[in-house]
Amino acid sequence: MIIGCSTSTTTSKSAQVNVYVGSEGLTAEFSKTAPPPRVFEQSSFPILIKIRNKGAYSVGVSRAGILAIGREKDYVPEITLEPNPKMGQRGDILLFGVEGKTKINPKGDELIAAITAKTAKLDPQSENKESTITATLCYPYQTLLSTTVCIDPDIGELRPSKKACKVKEIPFNTGQGAPIAVTRIEPQMIPEGDIIKPQFLIFVENKGKGSSANINSFQRLCVKDPAIVDASPLTQDEIKNAWNVAFLRAYTSGKGVGDRGIQLVCCPNIDGQCPENENNPDKIAGFVRFRDKKDFVRCTFKDGIKKTDDAFSSPLRIEIDYGYVQTIADTFLIQKPIKY
Repeated sequence: MIIGCSTSTTTSKSAQVNVYVGSEGLTAEFSKTAPPPRVFEQSSFPILIKIRNKGAYSVGVSRAGILAIGREKDYVPEITLEPNPKMGQRGDILLFGVEGKTKINPKGDELIAAITAKTAKLDPQSENKESTITATLCYPYQTLLSTTVCIDPDIGELRPSKKACKVKEIPFNTGQGAPIAVTRIEPQMIPEGDIIKPQFLIFVENKGKGSSANINSFQRLCVKDPAIVDASPLTQDEIKNAWNVAFLRAYTSGKGVGDRGIQLVCCPNIDGQCPENENNPDKIAGFVRFRDKKDFVRCTFKDGIKKTDDAFSSPLRIEIDYGYVQTIADTFLIQKPIKY
């Protein structure tokens, strides 16, 4: 009986965990002792980098994350990743996957990149040389928000009857378990003849410490040779739409795209347009361009609501897809062996 009660309590607590809070994705940090503060020329030394996924999206499900190691190759000509089932090496690029927060694991998963590096011989006239090593995280991420909005065709509030809900601005102050966050939604009921088209201004902010990147090109932004990630060089259009951007899609209930529901028309899209009669899901995805880490898009129901309909609550699902890039650095001293 005691075991049964204990298991029930644990399950109940797990079910109450909300992983879609916070404003962090992946974090990375060097070990305090690896690299060590002082190493010798022509010798090996360890580098340990801890990567933790503090957000709600798992990296590596559809595409891998990248850890790009930057170093002064004249002084550190060689690095080798120690065997790790969750990581692979292609030159200075480490490919990895790491799971996000779940109800069972509310802190998220972590992995350690254990690297063995080798120093070169210093110049004859140099007794020591300070060197810097950088680690750039480039990874795909998604912000997911599921909420409920009010649809009220009675714009002038002329009906005396009590309504099921009230149209009002919805703030979101705790994030969604990702560095890009929806901060608020402003609903608007737009009249078009005998119908009302519900519309939503969705405000988005980069609350993380890094920069967002185009989900379709983020890997190529972090490597010098695109062939390393089996990709072609960036085109001029891709470069123009590469940094501080994201794709936003919104869905409401109904028969639509898979199990997501009916996709709303969000604009401007990547072409700067707001197409009304478009069925391509990518063409009705909003394209976010962050300025001072903030932006908003406008998402509208494809089909209108009769003006005579009563107010009702409707589910709204928002998905924001992007790459995310952030860099850490550490320094160490390379010196010649002490001679007695």
